[in-house]
Amino acid sequence: MTIRELTREKARNWDRMGHASWLRIYAIRLEKNVFVITGGAIKLTRTMQERPHTQEQLDRLNASRQFLVDNGVFDSDSFISLTEEDEL
Repeated sequence: MTIRELTREKARNWDRMGHASWLRIYAIRLEKNVFVITGGAIKLTRTMQERPHTQEQLDRLNASRQFLVDNGVFDSDSFISLTEEDEL
């Protein structure tokens, strides 16, 4: 068993030709190819803090990460266990 930090990472399509996409999907990576999507926005500024709608997404992303940490979620199995508890 290993302890991992839930990370916020940028996903990029390095093969894309032309300008960068304005659409952003925000997610927390639990493990390889497993993400919890927390929201999305159209990003027209360099940083998320420059606009209220992207700052809101950043706040949501951080709150979601803290919720997962507080509830012992660190991989897909612990996430499934948490969601199954809500169904009981």
